[in-house]
Amino acid sequence: MSACEQDCSCSRGPSVVQGKWYGVRSYLHLFYEDCAGASPDRDGARSSPHRAWAPFIWKVSFSTGTLLLLVGVTTLAAGSLVPPKLEGIGDEELLVLDTQAVQYNHALGTCRLLGMVLCAVAGVLGAI
Repeated sequence: MSACEQDCSCSRGPSVVQGKWYGVRSYLHLFYEDCAGASPDRDGARSSPHRAWAPFIWKVSFSTGTLLLLVGVTTLAAGSLVPPKLEGIGDEELLVLDTQAVQYNHALGTCRLLGMVLCAVAGVLGAI
């Protein structure tokens, strides 16, 4: 192996003896630096600003869609699994309508509807 005259900032290790560097030199960093910014048309131009935003937009839409899906499934489960209350109390002759039970059952229906809408929006964001 040949010796290379090179300043080494860490003058320690098995490859460094009195400022001389021995061993195989890696040029991988040059390859990755050159190829990281290369455009597909190979004209040396930088990529467009829209391409720089693409990963950010993808990550934001994916995380928002996942969050909306979790909230939608939770809301849909709450509206579907919680039992409704009886609205009418009494016999056929005397029927008393419980207004709190009507509002409660309406809230359960709203939870089911909201859960379905959130799951649909999450599906659209996931498709984008």
